[in-house]
Amino acid sequence: MANNKIQARKESLILRELTLILNRQMEDELLKAISISEVRLTNDSELAKVYFSFIAFNEDITLDAIEDQLELRHGKIRKLLASKIQMRAVPELQFIYDTSLDNANRIEEILKKVNKG
Repeated sequence: MANNKIQARKESLILRELTLILNRQMEDELLKAISISEVRLTNDSELAKVYFSFIAFNEDITLDAIEDQLELRHGKIRKLLASKIQMRAVPELQFIYDTSLDNANRIEEILKKVNKG
């Protein structure tokens, strides 16, 4: 149980720091459009799966463009994270698009169609 609390604390810390890094320390507008919804660490804390979504406030912001920027800036983001967290080893970051909002919107549309018909 103590391990779960420690892991949850690490995940929360990584989520908070990554959010601050993307919003305040990265100059790229694409990365500022990202919202991190969840971070999941593997049991050995060597990999952090970072689930994100984004708001496309202009036509340049697409999933492909954001994924390209995350791949391009991956090293810098990880280095900035390392300077902010006190962990023996900074986990490798794997950015994953969070489809839960898309799924919720799809379900809502289906329910609207069912209620009309």
